[in-house]
This record gives sequence, C-alpha cells and structure tokens, in this order.
Amino acid sequence: EGTRDFFEGVQEKNAKIYADWQATYSAWKEANPEKAAELEAAVNDDVMPAEEMMKVIPEMGTDAEATRVSGFKVIQEIAKAVPNYISGSADLHGSTRNYINDGGNFGAGFDKSYAGKNLYFGIREHAMGAILNGIAYHGIFKASGSTFLVFVDYFRPTIRVASLAELNRVSYILTHDSIGVGEDGPTHQPVETVSGLRVIPNLDVFRPSDAEETVAAYVSSVTRKEGPTALILSRQNLAQNNDVPAHERREGALKGAYIAKKETADLDLIIIATGSEVQHALAAAKDMPGARVVSMPCMELYERQSDDYKESVLPSTCTKRIAMEAGVSAPWYKYASKVVGVDRFGFSAPGDIVMKELGMSAENLASEIATMN
Repeated sequence: EGTRDFFEGVQEKNAKIYADWQATYSAWKEANPEKAAELEAAVNDDVMPAEEMMKVIPEMGTDAEATRVSGFKVIQEIAKAVPNYISGSADLHGSTRNYINDGGNFGAGFDKSYAGKNLYFGIREHAMGAILNGIAYHGIFKASGSTFLVFVDYFRPTIRVASLAELNRVSYILTHDSIGVGEDGPTHQPVETVSGLRVIPNLDVFRPSDAEETVAAYVSSVTRKEGPTALILSRQNLAQNNDVPAHERREGALKGAYIAKKETADLDLIIIATGSEVQHALAAAKDMPGARVVSMPCMELYERQSDDYKESVLPSTCTKRIAMEAGVSAPWYKYASKVVGVDRFGFSAPGDIVMKELGMSAENLASEIATMN
C-alpha cells in the first residue's frame, strides 16, 4: 500500500511537468529558430551525407605530410560541417593534433568555459573512453578522444562497450601508428595494436594512406550510424598518391578499399596495402605493368560493400596476391597468400631506419614479390 500511495498522482504530476517544458521549449524555439534547428539536428543525429560533406572539404594538397597533420586540417572542416562535434585528448593535443581552432576549451577557470569544444582529459585514457561513451549516451554531441595508438589498451574496455552499444557518436584519434614512431622504441611502437582493434565487432578501424584518405576517414567517423570508428594516423610524413584524383581517393576510401594503381597490362598480381605502406606498394609496382595496387584503409567498410564491388577491386580470378602492413601479418591472409608484415617488436632508432630494417620498404616488397610463383 505504501508503494501505491507513493506513486499516486505521479503520472498526473509528470504530465504537467512535461507540458510546462514543451510550452517553454516552444517559446524558446520561436524566439531562436536557428539555434533550435541546430539543437534538433544534434538530438536526431542529423548530419549531411558523407558524399556531400566530402565536397565541402577543400582538397588537401600534394606535398608529403603525416596523416596526423592531415587530420588536424580535416578536423577544422569537420567542426564547421558538424556544429555538435567536440574533441579532446588524454594530455597529447600537441602530438595527436586534434585541437579545434577557435573552438575554445571546455571547463571552468583559466581560459576555459562550458561552451568550449576542446576537452582536456588528463593522462586518463580509460576515463576518457568512459566519458566519451557518456557523452554519446546523453545524445546531443559527437565526441572524439585522442592519444597515441600504443596506449589504446588502457581504455579498450570502453571501446568494446561503445561497439557493443552501437555508439556511433564516438570516435578515437590514435596517432603514432607503427614502428615508424622511431626513437621511443618498442614500448611505444604498435605492432599488434591495429589488428587488436580490428577484431572488435562493430568497430570501424581506418588507417589512411594519405591526406585525401584521411578526409574520408574523418567523414566516415561522423556520418556512420551503426557504431564507433578508430582513426589510425601516422607520426611520419607519407607521400600523396597524386596520380589518383583527390575525389577518387576520398570516394574509394569511403568504401574501405579501392584501386590505387590500375594495371596497364593483363592483371597478374595484386598488391594490397594500408596506411604508410601504400606508398611502398605504389613504388614497387611502378615498373610492373601487370600489377594492381589496392589501398585498403578500412577492412570493415570494404566487407560491407556489395559482392560486385568487392569483386571489382579484388577479382577472384587473380590469386597471386601479396599484402603489406607495418604490423602483425595474421589478418591479411584473408585477402592475400603472402604477407609482408612485422611479427615482432621493434627497436629504438630513427623511424625510417626501423621501417627499413624490418622490411617496410619498396625494395623489400619487390624482393618478396620476386619469390612468388
């Protein structure tokens, strides 16, 4: 009886509170139509389509640059196209390069305010992941958080929750993506980490090879509806694939994989690569008229494409395939019979030396191809 007494009149009371709120909101909406439209779009997760968003982002340029630097340029455009997009870092803004210019800093005191778009999580990766999930559950903002890729295991449980809960408003900006990190040594050089993320169901893992693919990666992260996205970005400069128009690289990357160099003779070899290794694949294939190079920045997106599209990129008639990534080789055997990977920890030396010594070069790739039947 006490319980029934406690809840007596609750529905009537709540109905009045709801009606009062609706009246208040209607009056505010009438006085602030633009802000109301922006708020309702945020609540409804209504953003412009990916193809349209890519068209409003300027071409990135032709000079070599690290994809973390490309990401810094792209995130400025994303913040303009998606007003409810906010981003933060676990004490690494200067390195991960995801600071939103003119976005202000979130918090109280110093130069901060609660209108800020840049969050300072401190050296608390797990807390960052949990906070991002909370922001997504709240249901207004799209939020990203950044750190070095090698530290992702500190907040892996929160990524698993985001993937399980289909929290599409969350994305992760994970830089310094391979043995190319260099002098910090094997403690800071990811080798198993990217593949460790790829095995999480419903998580898109994007490792772009140049600036235009980075555009597609960011756009995909804010337009995807089914779950979170991890953006895997390089510390070191990468060559741009300027032989393929910018819009084609963006559109291809948005499908997870595409032809980065088409064969000029009968197809007899497919080289599959991702991230910083695409430049090596292109260089190795330069004098191979029968070789096709496929850039595969996102396995998960590629697997969601139609059978016809997948066949057009990786035709089943060509079984002579080799894959290359500066990480563990296991995942690539799904697509290739031979893999040039890194199945060991790295060592401390300049990044280009570590890469070369562990086989991440066009010359070594060409040598490995020469041993194939």
